Amino acid sequence: MSSDAIIVLPGEVIVHILEDERLSFSDIVHFSLSCRSLYKIVNENNKLWKTKFFQRWPHLREIYQTNDELDHRMINWKEEIKSSLSTRIKLLSLLSSMSSKHYRMQELSNSEFKEFDPLFCPEEGAHPLAYYFLVDELINLIKHPAIVSNLTHRYYALKIVRYLKQTHLKDEWKKFLSLPPKQQTLERGATIVAQWSQPERHVSYIAISSTLDSIAEQTKELLREQYPNHTIFSIPTERFNFWKNNIIGDNQWDVTETRQLTDALCEVLFKRLGFYGNSEMYYSSENSFIDRVLERRRGIPITLAIVFESVARRLGIHCEPVSFPSHFLLRWKETYGPQFKDTENFYIDVFNGGQFLTKRNCPRIGGVSRCPIEKYNIHEAATPIEVVTRMANNLEIAARQHTHINGRIARLRSALELQYMIQPNDANTILQLGRIYISQFMDLSELVKKLENIPEEEVEPKRRDPNVKYAIGLIMKHKIHGYMCVITGWDTYCTATTEWMNEMNVGGLVDGPGQPFYNIFVDDGSCHYVAQENLELASNPGWIHHHAIGRYFYKFSGAHYIPNEEKAREYPEDEKICNELLVTYMQNGMIYSTT
Repeated sequence: MSSDAIIVLPGEVIVHILEDERLSFSDIVHFSLSCRSLYKIVNENNKLWKTKFFQRWPHLREIYQTNDELDHRMINWKEEIKSSLSTRIKLLSLLSSMSSKHYRMQELSNSEFKEFDPLFCPEEGAHPLAYYFLVDELINLIKHPAIVSNLTHRYYALKIVRYLKQTHLKDEWKKFLSLPPKQQTLERGATIVAQWSQPERHVSYIAISSTLDSIAEQTKELLREQYPNHTIFSIPTERFNFWKNNIIGDNQWDVTETRQLTDALCEVLFKRLGFYGNSEMYYSSENSFIDRVLERRRGIPITLAIVFESVARRLGIHCEPVSFPSHFLLRWKETYGPQFKDTENFYIDVFNGGQFLTKRNCPRIGGVSRCPIEKYNIHEAATPIEVVTRMANNLEIAARQHTHINGRIARLRSALELQYMIQPNDANTILQLGRIYISQFMDLSELVKKLENIPEEEVEPKRRDPNVKYAIGLIMKHKIHGYMCVITGWDTYCTATTEWMNEMNVGGLVDGPGQPFYNIFVDDGSCHYVAQENLELASNPGWIHHHAIGRYFYKFSGAHYIPNEEKAREYPEDEKICNELLVTYMQNGMIYSTT
């Protein structure tokens, strides 16, 4: 077709032809320069340039559509394209120089990427949405077939996109923390974890939320088949939207209708869609990413619980996440509120097909011989921030088990930096991260500054639980190993990591991880964390030879150690228990004092 023939076509037909996705920006520009009339048609058609923009960067459509600060009617899409291409040129220029600057470094400090800040930080003059454009460009480069790619560029692109995403997510985490507690939903927190840990993937909260919406709709469809008169079918859309975006404090239905809904949800989630616990690859990092769990339909208890709770909430059902020492369950009651605090709790074991558990039918998790939920009917529900913290801890465990040392360092760094973002004042996390930075010759200045400015935490008094039998300062004997020790602290249940509990076979104990555990100083100078069932009062108490004994105790009485003021404030109720135990045992001739 000649140019004269094209000119006689109506302008809207010409634009329709140019909207073909096979035509590039360059093709459109060259076409427009063929004559003045075509130039006018092309140059003045904002809709055409908008179409070409999203053909080139399809992932940005969601960003532009959901950004409340942009007025689409005011955007000049041709200028938007020119700005984006200009930013791309600058990005590629900086990317090309990375190898010459950092060839000898394996892990790069965040300070090494500061030259990229002007490209995506609005406060430094960048376009408000430049961050999303840069991420899209870098991911496209990473995903480009390796055989036809510049491998060096791909290598450094992954490091750059990690920096961009994690810098952005630090702000997103602050926004999450600033939300009212009822709006801090589990799936929002889980999305941040998935985005942080998978910089090379497009992980979208909107996509995750849409998938959860779909599961909720499938549940309603099944419910309509079984119980067409259920009250849920008379609820307006606005109510569903509220439940979707807010943690609800109670079930929205009576007991019968709530059970009908939970049964339908379990049928859809675990039978029809086939979600299940990934016991074969339990410590795979992918089990902690909600987007991957929704795609593959398998995960670990915590991510499956997030999926279940998020869908249940969309249906007006209130579930509470409960973080047990060796398992993660959802708690559900027929009704909530202070006046119903004694109502029986049911625990939903999402790792095992959504079973509803009570003390009468609970599983023997990890080989524990007693019910792990027996003592936890008053256990506090985990907050979304606590759930995210546990997810970050799981990622650290997974990283430490990674086979290859090089991959392990990068994964461990990512997991620890995630923990650092969540708990910026946790000295242990800072020290572990510092070890990695030192081993990789990375910049320590931020961590050092943070350590210098961590506020001193006030010691929160620990209130005794009826299940805690012993007290600080008591001289104990280990029933199996026979060594002498002194109690320096206790927890009402095992608070160690799952990795540690598996290594120490805590599940094989008679009372499992749900029993009290004690921090002890051993007579050989070591420190241990011991289950209550393995300790007994020493019948012949004596001095414990430990270099740190004075940290917690100021005097040895002959039968026990007397805590110093700081330790006594931490365990204010232990002195009474300690004295009562000693008197009872002495009266029964089971223990005698050396004084």
